[in-house]
Amino acid sequence: MDALRAILLVLHVGGMAVLLAGFLLEVMSGNRRFSPVIFHTAGIQFLTGLALVGVNEADDRDLNHTKVAVKLLVALTVVGLTHALRKRDPLPPPAFFAAFGLAAANAIIAYSWT
Repeated sequence: MDALRAILLVLHVGGMAVLLAGFLLEVMSGNRRFSPVIFHTAGIQFLTGLALVGVNEADDRDLNHTKVAVKLLVALTVVGLTHALRKRDPLPPPAFFAAFGLAAANAIIAYSWT
């Protein structure tokens, strides 16, 4: 179970890095759209996060369920925004920056909320 947890953790943290880098690349290029990188890694983040919670629960680890619920809602909002607006051209800047801010907030919550 520890090996699976470690693999999921690497995928989850790596996915967050790729997601935030995708947003930053879009900002720097001036496009401000939900690229395939953003679209797919938002889903990967959501799924690996759920899998991590499942593996930790199965292993009887103590989890902060309030933190998990907040992160789940934020991740679900990011996934919803990217899926609902992925083909919209031009993308409204508030929608792009809301998804970017929520993804960054989710990373901050993960590392600062103990």
